[in-house]
Amino acid sequence: MSGGVLVQEVDRGQLHVCATWQSVVVGRDPTACGFVVKDPHVSRQHCELYAELDGRVRVRPLSDKPTLLDGQRVEGEAHAAPGATLTLGADVQLAVIGPLDPLAPRRDRDGWLTLPQRLLPHLIILKIVGHGGAGVVYEGWDEQRRRRVALKLLLAGGRATGELLVRFKREAILQGSLSDYPGIVRVHDMGTLPDTGELFFSMEFVKGDTLRQRIKAGLSRLEGVRLMARVARAVHYAHEKGIVHRDLKPGNVMVSDKGVIRLTDFGVAKALEQDDGLTMTGVMMGTPNYMAPEQIDDAKRVGPTADVYGLGAILYQVLTGRPPFVGDDLNVMLDQVARGDYPPPEQVDPTIDPTLSAICRQALNRDANDRTPTAMALAEALEGWLRRADPPTRVRLTRPGSGSGLA
Repeated sequence: MSGGVLVQEVDRGQLHVCATWQSVVVGRDPTACGFVVKDPHVSRQHCELYAELDGRVRVRPLSDKPTLLDGQRVEGEAHAAPGATLTLGADVQLAVIGPLDPLAPRRDRDGWLTLPQRLLPHLIILKIVGHGGAGVVYEGWDEQRRRRVALKLLLAGGRATGELLVRFKREAILQGSLSDYPGIVRVHDMGTLPDTGELFFSMEFVKGDTLRQRIKAGLSRLEGVRLMARVARAVHYAHEKGIVHRDLKPGNVMVSDKGVIRLTDFGVAKALEQDDGLTMTGVMMGTPNYMAPEQIDDAKRVGPTADVYGLGAILYQVLTGRPPFVGDDLNVMLDQVARGDYPPPEQVDPTIDPTLSAICRQALNRDANDRTPTAMALAEALEGWLRRADPPTRVRLTRPGSGSGLA
């Protein structure tokens, strides 16, 4: 399999393998260009790229419209090294990722996959976008379907225990069963790597941030409440399908660049009508800062109201900038969760509307029977608050030649 240099359109994620010692034309014309960019500010034939053996790309403009290399206009030709950015026209950006070497070792000395790499005949992985206790998620490009994907792979690789393998498969199956809802990350494929037998599944790639990152960066109260109402509706949909997430937290909510939410990471999710033996009675599962009191005692018996509590804990952080329970001592924190001992939102931030605080505190009630009954009820309460706090602007229409207005 021949090598080349990878060049990616940053916004759409479209990837092109520029074969070594071959040129490719970039532009809008699909009949003349090997790398087609759909943007009116890009010329039909905008520039030519030529991949060299050292991993650089030689760039030659073919149009009067600008081609910039790291902000500088290319005159004649220039060399773009791995990590460089090309800007075509007004704002289309191409990232030079680096060489794709088919002879490079698949893993480094620490056992991590070398990047970039052609993992499957149709799939190229580019970089790590996140990892947890059991899996690592890569950004990839599916050449067969021409789409950007997120690929989750077991960290334990071929040494994974039987229980971990079952959990990983179940995560893909449960999340995949919810893929028809737009607020939940879609699962595309599931399989094993041909040389090692390692499990993976590919998902919709969400270009954006986690809700945790948005909160840290500074999220307006109105926007935060809007996002939480959408998350609650996504959770309600999972409940309607008989699935409890059990690990709701800001890091498991993706927010796209356009403000669309995607719920993900169903690694400890539970199918309500299924006892697979993976959760032993008396075992605690979840993240303590966002975990319902009943999860501390026994994760096996939790129901949808445990997710309502998790939503309340995320809402608390959206409003105050911190989780309801914080601390370095796990046992102390768990005791606080069990007693419902957290400062009311308005005590942390006096500017929080008392009505909004009450919605949050009801979802966080330590007694599941007194908690907000469903995720949909929480979504509707938040949407009701939004209608009062940020009513839509009324439009007045005036007849031509008339001084009177129509509401």
